[in-house]
Amino acid sequence: MRVRWLRSGLGLGLVALLALSLPASEPSRSLETRLALLLQGESFYFPEWALRAWGEKILLSVANPQAFLDDETQRRAVRRYLQRLAEAREAAAALEREVSGPTPPDPGAIAALRRQWEEARGRAQALRPLAEAILSDQLGVILAQEGLALLGQPIPPVQIRLTAMPNLMVLSPRERIALTTSFPLRADLTADEMDRLERRVDGQLNLSSLVVPLGGLAFYPAMIMEATGLPELTEIIAHEWTHHWLFMGPLGWFYDRPEARTINETVADLAGKALGRAWLARFYPEDLPPPPADAAPAPAPPERPAFDFGRELAKTRTVAERLLARGEVRRAELYMEARRRVFVAHGYALRKLNQAYFAFYGAYAAEEGAAGAEDPIGPRVRRLWAQSPSLRAFLFRVLFITDLTGLRRALGESPQ
Repeated sequence: MRVRWLRSGLGLGLVALLALSLPASEPSRSLETRLALLLQGESFYFPEWALRAWGEKILLSVANPQAFLDDETQRRAVRRYLQRLAEAREAAAALEREVSGPTPPDPGAIAALRRQWEEARGRAQALRPLAEAILSDQLGVILAQEGLALLGQPIPPVQIRLTAMPNLMVLSPRERIALTTSFPLRADLTADEMDRLERRVDGQLNLSSLVVPLGGLAFYPAMIMEATGLPELTEIIAHEWTHHWLFMGPLGWFYDRPEARTINETVADLAGKALGRAWLARFYPEDLPPPPADAAPAPAPPERPAFDFGRELAKTRTVAERLLARGEVRRAELYMEARRRVFVAHGYALRKLNQAYFAFYGAYAAEEGAAGAEDPIGPRVRRLWAQSPSLRAFLFRVLFITDLTGLRRALGESPQ
């Protein structure tokens, strides 16, 4: 995903410093300034992250270690990194269980577990740069096969960093579902800390807020979550590269516009899934999930209909929007909370379901869900995808479409 604050990340610290110099009663403060004040000390600092990432990338490009390894050795190196990362996660979980257990934690046991975690984390980090280089080259091969390269090199070049991802606070007005702004937060927030920050912002700004974990960000190099499964990891990397590619045209330039954002994210979802499957098929066929069994006979209908998460979420948004349109804000919020409990009862651990949730996740319309049952954009992007003879043709066709009118025109629909 791409978010607006990435374009002005370098100025974030300056904004906060200027905000501190204003009197507390200053009515003209921007929302971003007030948010920076409320979340002081909790933000993620992108310039520092970028300097470290690029310093490492420059050194690695000079050494180019993956060039001396054959395909099988490269695959083993990636799997070894993922295994070490999984071991580090297990060590972190053991440390958390000791700290949060029912009995007072033993300082000696905590120190030992922390050493185990640090050692496991160190082993994973030692393998990470090589794994990143291999994964980047592998995706480059797939992109060349898809006709998205020049002289064998993908345009733009694939650059990734596997990293602990920042969290993102997103804001929506309470009176309607709309993404107002967003703010990057540190990576290590716990659920109770997220809730505390949301209550602080909601109370001070009278907005609907939500802290969301991120899987990837189309920074450059792209920030990719430390996923331990290859199907998830390859799809996320391909998704973020698609955002980089779309930035070469209007659909990327106008990402801040709500309709363009939904088109952009939906395109990245569709392309990411397709590229991820092609990637696994070429380099990790044993990890490739089976294709949908479209030709299989339909099973007998169950006595009770199954709970369909996407369909139920779409219904929830539709009802909430109707209540908000009538000015029944409090009733809409109570309804969404009641529905959240229904989702939890069916095994979907939604921490919060509110206007901000739908404002953020509604942009991902590759499947039915948070965009709502009456979403006009997602189904049209999917139809354009189905009509395209190749991924390359789809991307070049959609690159210049930035709104619903453009989608309708591309599909040959009569203007409305």
